[in-house]
Amino acid sequence: MRTYFTLLVLSAVATFLSTPLVRWLAYRWGALDLPNERKIHTQPMPRLGGLAAYAGFWCPWVGFYILNNRVTEAFRNYEKLSLTLWLGASAMLALGVWDDIKGVRAIKKLVLQCLIAVGLFLGDFRITTLSNPFGAPWQLGWLSLPVSVLWIVGVTNAINLLDGIDGLATGVTACIALALALINVLGGNIIVALLTLCLAGACLGFLPFNFSPARIFLGDSGSLFIGLMLACIGILSLFKAATATFVLAPLILFGLPLFDTVSVAIGRLARGVPLFQADKSHVHHRLLRLGMNQRQAAYLLYSVTLLLGGAAVVLSVLQSPQTLLLGCALVLGLAAIIWRAWRLRLAGPSRPPAA
Repeated sequence: MRTYFTLLVLSAVATFLSTPLVRWLAYRWGALDLPNERKIHTQPMPRLGGLAAYAGFWCPWVGFYILNNRVTEAFRNYEKLSLTLWLGASAMLALGVWDDIKGVRAIKKLVLQCLIAVGLFLGDFRITTLSNPFGAPWQLGWLSLPVSVLWIVGVTNAINLLDGIDGLATGVTACIALALALINVLGGNIIVALLTLCLAGACLGFLPFNFSPARIFLGDSGSLFIGLMLACIGILSLFKAATATFVLAPLILFGLPLFDTVSVAIGRLARGVPLFQADKSHVHHRLLRLGMNQRQAAYLLYSVTLLLGGAAVVLSVLQSPQTLLLGCALVLGLAAIIWRAWRLRLAGPSRPPAA
């Protein structure tokens, strides 16, 4: 447990200390998020936060090449996987930095993300088995490639799209990462747990600068990087043969970003709006229209994520049909609450978003 806590703190401290430098670089390189009619902030904001999160995440891993103990011995069994993850994360970070500074067309960005996901698949970040509580596991066969790429690209962009108010994507990612860490600690997956705690630490170290009122944004460099890390660690935690859990568990754990992405996509298609055209139809925008300020909306969505994370941990530990039914009931209950809140919003008078 001391190693787990040490890496969590080291990642947080490394990110916290590197963020002021990254903020200075963002101003120097012109990586600024300018305000417009669809954005909430009213002044230019630096947006290269991914560089700080990247530095904070990988900094503690240098120690595995210096120290010699039980954890470092376990790490050596994951060296190839860690190298693949580092290459994929670096490529996604570079894409995000390019977008933050110069701007990249949505279609081109999606194609490059798919190529990175295919590279990760070839490096063994792949979903091959889905656990079935009522019988033998489902083997995906040739579907493994499209399902893996869809998961990696989908989760990456879900976190990217969630980054719409101060501190939201960072805090939600930290909550999901902590739940994943608990799942891996309970399952005895030491290295995967450490990976997850480093991600949580990097997000927590960045949050003091990113929470409302923010002094720096994640930018695409940050949201794409932490989204990719979540997707890949999710594969190691939830889909590998030795740790495979109910299909419902990852869907519950990643429920908030996935729900937000799917609901926005369906809404845009229903309105005949281009899928890649940004708007204010995300869940956090709806909360602001209800009269919440950015802090209140972030706290509420953190709470929802922690609730879903707790349910996912229970599902992953108590793998039984009864637990699956309980998980389904939870999902349906949350869906009913969300639907009811949405109906009340439509019925009540609209209020301007709070600052």
